[in-house]
Amino acid sequence: MNLTSCIKGGDVQGRPGWLIQFHYDAEFIENLKSTISHLNREWRPDTKTWWVDEVYEDELDQLFSNWYALAKLQGALF
Repeated sequence: MNLTSCIKGGDVQGRPGWLIQFHYDAEFIENLKSTISHLNREWRPDTKTWWVDEVYEDELDQLFSNWYALAKLQGALF
């Protein structure tokens, strides 16, 4: 799966993490939910965005083939 958007951002409590978007795939979403604890992720239906705690960066790298390019390399450009 590829991310369509990935930016740094906090959750409603201000914890640092990533705001990610990707194309809908019910099976993949179940995989995401089983990989990342419900305490460390939140769905934002108004923007169709997931927030994921920054401690799960390794898992995001495994789930998304373009994670490193969007999250790490893009940040180095700006």
